[in-house]
Amino acid sequence: MLTAQTSEVDHWESVVFPGDTWRYFTATSSGPGEGWHDPLFDDAVWPQANGGFGYGDNDDVTDIGGSPNPLSVAVRTRFVISDTAQIELAALHIDFDDGFVAWINGVEVARSNLGMPGDFPAWDTPATDHEAVMYNGSNPPYFIISPALLKSCLVNGENILAIQVNNANSTSSDMTCIPFMSVGLRTAGSFYRSVPYWFTEPYMGFTSSQLPLVIIETNGQTIFADYKIMADLKVVDNGKGEVNRLTDEPNGYSGKIGIEYRGSSSMMFPKKNFGFETRTITGADSAVTLLGMPVESDWTLHGPYSDKSLMRNYLAYHLARAMGHYAPRTKFCEMFLNSQYQGVYVLIEKIKRDSNRVAIARLDTADVMGDDLTGGYIIKIDRSADGSYSDGWFSPYDGTGSDNSGPFFSWHYPKWENILPVQMNYIRNRITRFEDALYGTQYRDPFIGYRNYIDVSSFIDFFLLVEISKNTDGYRLSTFLHKDRDDRNRLIRMGPIWDYNLGFGNADYLEAFNTYGWNYSVSADGWGTPFWWDRLLSDPFFANQLHCRWHSLRTSFLTDEYMENLIDAVVDTLGAAVDRNFIQWPVHGSYIWPNPYVGNNYAEDIRYMKDWVIDRLHWMDEHMPGTCVVGIDDPSVLPSFVVLARPNPSKGQINLEIQQPVPGVVNVHVTDLSGRSVYHQAIDCESRTEKSIPLPQGVYIVGASNGTAVRNLKVIVR
Repeated sequence: MLTAQTSEVDHWESVVFPGDTWRYFTATSSGPGEGWHDPLFDDAVWPQANGGFGYGDNDDVTDIGGSPNPLSVAVRTRFVISDTAQIELAALHIDFDDGFVAWINGVEVARSNLGMPGDFPAWDTPATDHEAVMYNGSNPPYFIISPALLKSCLVNGENILAIQVNNANSTSSDMTCIPFMSVGLRTAGSFYRSVPYWFTEPYMGFTSSQLPLVIIETNGQTIFADYKIMADLKVVDNGKGEVNRLTDEPNGYSGKIGIEYRGSSSMMFPKKNFGFETRTITGADSAVTLLGMPVESDWTLHGPYSDKSLMRNYLAYHLARAMGHYAPRTKFCEMFLNSQYQGVYVLIEKIKRDSNRVAIARLDTADVMGDDLTGGYIIKIDRSADGSYSDGWFSPYDGTGSDNSGPFFSWHYPKWENILPVQMNYIRNRITRFEDALYGTQYRDPFIGYRNYIDVSSFIDFFLLVEISKNTDGYRLSTFLHKDRDDRNRLIRMGPIWDYNLGFGNADYLEAFNTYGWNYSVSADGWGTPFWWDRLLSDPFFANQLHCRWHSLRTSFLTDEYMENLIDAVVDTLGAAVDRNFIQWPVHGSYIWPNPYVGNNYAEDIRYMKDWVIDRLHWMDEHMPGTCVVGIDDPSVLPSFVVLARPNPSKGQINLEIQQPVPGVVNVHVTDLSGRSVYHQAIDCESRTEKSIPLPQGVYIVGASNGTAVRNLKVIVR
C-alpha cells in the first residue's frame, strides 16, 4: 500500500539529451553482442552520432533507415553524476516507435511494449505497435526511476545509459528513439543542464482526495495493448463527502486484476486508457462491485487527455440513462500506477451482456434453432478488430464514406471466436432484412417496412444523443446495436452508446466542431455513416415521432439550465482533483489532437463546452425535422382511428372492429410472436367495419394502418 506521495525534490535538471553523442548499432541480421548494455562493454567499434535515431517521422537527427530497414537499434551514451546523494528521483522521457528497454549501468530502469521485465529481448523480437508523438507536437511519455532503483544502479562519476528500440515488424516504415533523462535534485544550485522547455515536474504532492482512489501495481511488469497481465488493484472509497487518503486501508477492493491498454487513436497519448477484469489469485474471472456499481468482472479506466473537460463520456452516458436507456455507469476517481500519480480517471462499465448491463437473453452453443436462436446478440459497427474482417460482415448498402463502402458489423456478443455459424447467419440475415426493408420502395409501410424490424424509439433517442454531442464517430465507429430473443423482444434496438470523448465540440474534423449542421449527413473518409438515417428521416412517421420526442426532452430535463447545472455539478464533484490532474498533464494552452479549441485553463475549457452545447441545442430546436402536435403522445395516431378485437380471447378466429373518421383502405397485418407473418390484407373500410380472420390457437400481434395512423394490439385465439 502506498503510504504517501511525497518528494524532497528542490528542482530538476537534465543529464541526457538526444543530441548528445551516442554509440549505436543497427540490427538487420544479428544483434549487438552479449552484454552490450553493461557499463564495461567495449562499444568503440560502433558508429558514433547525435540522436535521435530512426526513420520515417522527419524527427530523426541520425537516419538509420536502409535496405533493409533495421528491426532494432541499440544506443549507448555516457553521463556524469557528481553526487548521487543529491538525487531524489529521475525521469526518463523517451519518444519511441515501437517498443524499448532502458538500462543504467546494466540495471533495467524502464520498459514499454517490448518483452517482459528482466529479460533481454532479441534484436528481432517484435514490439507492440506504438506511434511516436513528438513530431505531432506532443510531449514524450516519461518513466519515473524511483530512489530505490537509482540506488541500485547510479554511481558517482561516469554512468552508461543503454537503450534498445525494436520495431513492430519488418515492413514498418518508421522507427524512433529520442531519449531524455532528468534528475530531481534535493538541493538548490546548478549542477547539470536545464530541462527541455516542455518539461514539467511529475506530480508528487498528493495527500488526499474527495474522489475514490484506484491504485494499481504491476509488480515490475509492462502493460501491453494486446493481452492482459496479472496485477494488483486496491480501491479506497470512504463514501460520498468523505476524504480518501493513500494511508487508508483499501475498503473498495483489494485483489488481483488482468490489465491491458485499450483504445485506438488514444494510444498515442501519454495518459493511457486501460481495460481490466477482476480476478482470483489463480487468474479466473471474479465478479465484484466497484465504487458502488453492480457486480461484474469487466471494466475500463478512461483517462481523459484530449478531452480537457474530463467529462464528455460522463455527460453522454448520463444523458442516455436520463432518457431511459442503459448506458455504462461511471465513477470519477484518481489513479496511481506503480506509485506514480496518473490524474483523474473515469471507471466505466464495459459493454457486456449482463442482467445489470445489456439485459438480453444469454445465447449458448446449444441455441441453434427456434426462439433459442433468435437472441440475444450485441453487434458493433466499427473497424475490424484485427484487420482480417473475419470477425463480421460489410453491409450490402453504401454508406456516406468517400469510398461509398457500407458499415462493417462485427459480433460483440457472442464473441466472434465463440459464435456459431448458424448464429452468425441468423443475426446477419436479420440486420440485412432490416436494411432491405428500409431501402425498399415500401419502407414506410408499418408492417412490411423497417418498423417491422426495429424499435423506433431507441433509434430516435440514439439519433438525438449523437446529434446533441455531434460525436464524429457516433454513427460509424464504436456504435452498438442489440437484439433480444424473440419471445422477449423481437425488435433490433440501437445502443448502448459508447466513446463520446470526441463529442460536444471536441473534434476539428468532419464538421464536428460546428454547432450547426447534421452529423449524420457528413461524408467521412473511408468509414461512412450507414444510409439508414437519411432514409428514416424521409418517413413522416419517424420524423414526427422524432420531433415530438425532442419537444418532450427540451421541456423536461434537457433544458439549457439543466445542461449548465449538470456540467457545474461535475466540476464540483471533481473539485481539487482537476488541479492535480493538470499539474501531472499540463495540456492547457496546447493543441492536443483533435482539439478545435485551445483554452488556457480549465475554466476556459468548461466555458467553451457550455457555450457549444447551448448553441447546438438551439440550432437543433430550429432545424428538427417533422412536426408535433402538443398533447398527442403519438402524432401519427389520430384519436378517432380505433381498432378493437372482440371478444379477446376468442375461439378459432379473431374478430376486428375498425373505426375511422373517413372511409378508406386499412392495411391489416397479423404476425405470431416470432415475427412470422400469418395474414396480410388491404381492406376497404367504411367509418365502421367488422372483419373476422380465422386463425389456429395461439397468441398474435395485429397491426392496422390507414396511411396516417397506426394501431397495434395483442390477441389470443383458443
